Amino acid sequence: MTATAAKLVESLEEQMTEEFKVLNTTPSQFSFKNFLVYKQALSKITEHSTVFKPMLAGISSAYNSQITALHTSNTISNYDQDEKQLLTQADETIDTLNQRVKQLKATLANLDAENLNLTESIESMKELVADISAQSLLTEEDVFKNTVLDNMTLEQMTNVNLLSRELGKLEQSHQAMLEQQSSEFVMRDRFEEVRSLLFQKDEMKEARQEEILKLHQENPALKQLLEVLQSSEGLLFPEILDHVTGAMKTVGSLNKSQVVEFYDDEDPAKEKEAEVALAYIECLDELLRDGNFRAAAVHAANSPNGFLRTMSTIEEFKTLSQGEGGVSPLFVYCDILMETVPLYSIPPADQSFECVDAALKENRLDLIAQWIANQYLTLHRPIADSLLANCQCRARCDCESGTLALAVFRSIGEHEMSIYCFARQGALYRAVHYAKTHQLGSDKLLTLLRDIPSTDLAALLVLEEGLNVGEVLTCLQESHNDNIFISLLRLLDESNDLKTVLLNDTSPETVQWNEFVDLCVELGESDIGEELQGYIISADALNKAVDSLSSGPTD
Repeated sequence: MTATAAKLVESLEEQMTEEFKVLNTTPSQFSFKNFLVYKQALSKITEHSTVFKPMLAGISSAYNSQITALHTSNTISNYDQDEKQLLTQADETIDTLNQRVKQLKATLANLDAENLNLTESIESMKELVADISAQSLLTEEDVFKNTVLDNMTLEQMTNVNLLSRELGKLEQSHQAMLEQQSSEFVMRDRFEEVRSLLFQKDEMKEARQEEILKLHQENPALKQLLEVLQSSEGLLFPEILDHVTGAMKTVGSLNKSQVVEFYDDEDPAKEKEAEVALAYIECLDELLRDGNFRAAAVHAANSPNGFLRTMSTIEEFKTLSQGEGGVSPLFVYCDILMETVPLYSIPPADQSFECVDAALKENRLDLIAQWIANQYLTLHRPIADSLLANCQCRARCDCESGTLALAVFRSIGEHEMSIYCFARQGALYRAVHYAKTHQLGSDKLLTLLRDIPSTDLAALLVLEEGLNVGEVLTCLQESHNDNIFISLLRLLDESNDLKTVLLNDTSPETVQWNEFVDLCVELGESDIGEELQGYIISADALNKAVDSLSSGPTD
């Protein structure tokens, strides 16, 4: 080896050592970077060699080809390995996501169940709130009126002397009201009637006296009887009869019943009562002429023995025009009439209805709720119908008028209207439970479905109450609720309940299953129509087989 060659080799070795250090590799390590170092060294040796240059060039070319092939193979292998690892990770990710989907489905099912329970709880709470509202005795306005004195500041309300003076005034007003209540008067429309009766009685009295004088002249014995009656003043009625019986020994033409009739006709207490009634009616008439409707209502409602608490009084107030503030005089009277119920008797059905109607026209549902809760009304169907007609809810009912109508229907035992009101409020489970409790039967539930059609109610009747799906579908078809008809079938099909309810169906032969199939096809639900068609074919085949077995020979 020449000195130049030796120096070249030494220089290449040093350079290669430095490059290995930079690459952080060893000469023996199998690495593409090492191959490049060797390739560079081989290229330099080939350039400086003259004798072996062609051979070294071939070796260098082969070396480069082999290195490139190895690098390419190694790169593909690494790529395949990476791809395989990625696929493995993807499979693991898919498995993890599938497990997560199952967990989410289970969670969703639990949430649906909890949502259903919460919905039922909310409906129960709404009914409870409605009952509490109906039983409430005082509104917020009443509480404010009863706890704060009118036109008084806080300082005045804490002044003992001032409050004592006010208390004295109130006691005087109360005493005046009691004295006013002790007076008696009748309605204006009875004034002429009572006065004419008094005139007739006076005429009869005069005629009777003339008859007695005539009889006295014809029969002197009657004089003794008349003297007995006149001397019996202050005695009890049985004692008077005993005295008269003794006198009748000499007056045989006058029997005991005639004496009783004569005494009753001459009862001065009745005459006094009629005179007081005339004064009562004159007082009421004057109040009405003066437009003092509230005072007139108080007089009428607090009449002695409640003899003015009649429909005639209500009809009289109906004819009056509105007073100050635009409040109807009839409503004023009805309000006072209800306030005084504890002192008298509950108004009959016709007056109760007029009171409710007057309150509805003034939009005072709060008063109606108090009257119902306090049992001040004679509840009957017209009151409930009036409250229901007052409801303005277009879809689901959540107004107080509908709640009060439901309370009245339940109170008077109108079960069909009760489930109707429940359904209007969206309380379908309560409606069905109420119907089952009162044994209304499936026909009433189908009637409810006709009146308030919905997919939820139809599914509830089929899945929960066990009604035949054929009868439910017939009800929907006859009422032309095609959308609910197909929605019910779609719901049953999606929940995998369609086959079950079809197999359990015991509908009568009048159910037109073929029309159901045609309607399904017409509404674009061919798959459901095919299932119904299959059910029809199976049912027909089963019926034919049963008929064949039943009509076959017997041993």
